[in-house]
Amino acid sequence: MMQTTMKKINHLSRLSKILVAVALCTGATVGMAQQKFVRAQATDSNKEMAVNKAKVAAWKNYLGTLQGAKLDNIVANEKTFLDDINNIVVDVSVVDEKCTSGFLSSTCTVSIKAAINETVIESRLRQTAQALGGGKAGAQDDIAFLVIARVADSQTSFDSKVTKRAESTVGTSGSSASADASAINKTGAAEASADAVSVTQTSKTVVGGSQENKRDRIKYVAWPNIDDLQNRVGEALTNNRISTVPWEDLVSNCGVTDNDPFSKMYAESETGQLPTNIRNDMFKKLKECQLTKIILASIEVDGYRNDPNTGLWLASGNMNITVYDLTGRFSRSIGSANRTFSGRAEKLNDAGRAALANAAKMASDVVINQLNLK
Repeated sequence: MMQTTMKKINHLSRLSKILVAVALCTGATVGMAQQKFVRAQATDSNKEMAVNKAKVAAWKNYLGTLQGAKLDNIVANEKTFLDDINNIVVDVSVVDEKCTSGFLSSTCTVSIKAAINETVIESRLRQTAQALGGGKAGAQDDIAFLVIARVADSQTSFDSKVTKRAESTVGTSGSSASADASAINKTGAAEASADAVSVTQTSKTVVGGSQENKRDRIKYVAWPNIDDLQNRVGEALTNNRISTVPWEDLVSNCGVTDNDPFSKMYAESETGQLPTNIRNDMFKKLKECQLTKIILASIEVDGYRNDPNTGLWLASGNMNITVYDLTGRFSRSIGSANRTFSGRAEKLNDAGRAALANAAKMASDVVINQLNLK
């Protein structure tokens, strides 16, 4: 009997340890939630109602810090967020309150400090996108998606060009009349010559100029593993029920060029864009193939430096994302965004890969937000 009791105690002990471990893991997960701190104030007839109003005011203050497609998506579905306000506006503490009670009415004004749980917001946005089938860009649309990427290979620096100019002024002083007389009156030649020795000349030089600085030129090369970036973004879009047609299917069925040469043309471009004739030809073939939209993401890593704090290489760059509508006579932009990104690693090439991986994740988020509006 004692042995059976000891076994039960051991089982309970192990179960307690498991529950503690689960609780710790859950606590760690909650602690990692993205939060932004806000303050707000509100007045109502009692403290509880004033605090509830202040939560809504805190939510409005948070919206004031947002912009672009994310803000538009939240505002379009704001009721969803307000219904879940207690899970979004968290860690509420009253920092000041002034309440008065009277015979006819009572008022209470409270000031609160709270945190906005952005992890919950991002989750609600994804759920909304999935419930809508990826916004209006759902299964009825055929969407093409193309990533082009380039990385800095070398940098040519130019010295300042300096142009100088000089102006000289010459002056003469002395008895020039005696010199003239020597040419006419030979008898007074000796006197004239002696007098001419006293003639002097003075000169003055003014130096000026201008300086011209030529901007350093960066030489880019095409990123060789473009399929990796294409697949990363495509996977994120698929997870959010935004279906894109694989580029290899477009090559075989619509006659467009394989995706590799586009990055090479992008790397050689002085303007950071695909040549207009190349882009128009691609759009024409996609329209003839009855595709309705194309998402074009151009990504570049344009700088490397050593982070003095960590000793790691830091690669940085920027990307431009544009969504084009192909249904009309002419293609038109229906959404665009520009973002900067970076990546760190011990080796320079690995830092570039990390930066591009971060860019791919960011690109997918931007595209999801853009398409959910259309």
